[in-house]
Amino acid sequence: MFDSLQACSYPNLEIIMVDNDSGDDSVAFVSENYPGVKILQNDRNYLYAGGNNRGLAVASGEYICVINNDVEVHPGFIEPVIEAFETHPRVMAIQPKIRSLQQRDCFEYAGSCGGFIDRLGYPFVRGRILFTIEKDAGQYDAPAGLFWASGACFFLRKSVLSEVGYFDEDFGLHMEEIDLCWRIRLAGGEILSLPHSQIWHHVGGTLDQENPRKVFWNFRNNLFLLIKNLSLPRLFPRLLLRFPLDFLALLVEILKGHYRSALAIIKAYAWAGSHIPLMLRKRREVQQKRRVSDGQIFKYVYPGSIVFEYFLLGRRTFSNLLFVDKILHPAGKPGESPERLANKKIDPARAG
Repeated sequence: MFDSLQACSYPNLEIIMVDNDSGDDSVAFVSENYPGVKILQNDRNYLYAGGNNRGLAVASGEYICVINNDVEVHPGFIEPVIEAFETHPRVMAIQPKIRSLQQRDCFEYAGSCGGFIDRLGYPFVRGRILFTIEKDAGQYDAPAGLFWASGACFFLRKSVLSEVGYFDEDFGLHMEEIDLCWRIRLAGGEILSLPHSQIWHHVGGTLDQENPRKVFWNFRNNLFLLIKNLSLPRLFPRLLLRFPLDFLALLVEILKGHYRSALAIIKAYAWAGSHIPLMLRKRREVQQKRRVSDGQIFKYVYPGSIVFEYFLLGRRTFSNLLFVDKILHPAGKPGESPERLANKKIDPARAG
């Protein structure tokens, strides 16, 4: 990662490595081989949210890139992002295009060209719906507004953190970036996909997709996400629909013989049931800061169900979803074309 970051053409970079009490020789290796990198050593593993929060707190830049350790970046990926921030003051977070490091012509599982959620709260991205990952043929190269940006790599205005807060450390792992982006949207901020800024991510490099631990965090945090951020009129109907769907997912894991994953789903619901006071307290904190209604935010929420369309209708790509035109909106000033953000193209020979 550091080789590609240090090869960036942007001249004014502060690179901070957060060591989450790794227990290996990472700190010594980086100190010896990358002397320009600032190292923040934590006294214990604060997981994704806590580790990044400590890095965000000491970062001195006006704009911050949160980036995983299993990422390779394009040398020119920063300049178009800075230009977009400078041009569009309401944009608070930007995600580059994220492709797979293993299959460089394919999108990456968790980020691709930016994230949305459907009406039931299931996250998905432009370039991957559930188990189907698309090849990148430029089909999602137009910049557009997003519901959330991927935690593998996204940019923030540091100033927005003083208004909406940092990553919620009670999330631990997974979906903490969706929670942060949701709070940005509740505050009236915009989130943008900028596909002419590009990176590559090692798919599953931190935690494999079928790992029962990941199953636990995803189910646990998706419930936490909805309870914390939705308005009451939208929350209860969604929970009533989600319970049978999650139970169906539990049965599927059992039928597939994935008993540890099935147990992980049960544990996720057990955690939610035992932490209702915590979730309600977090909910009050978020709702007290709300500036915009769910009606305004829901233009970035897919009005259908990706689970229904994927399994029953066979619609397995973003562009093939029934109501995809309902959630694609330009970000920036009203009436402004998103193509204006794309005036710094990447040289295809260098983009690889």
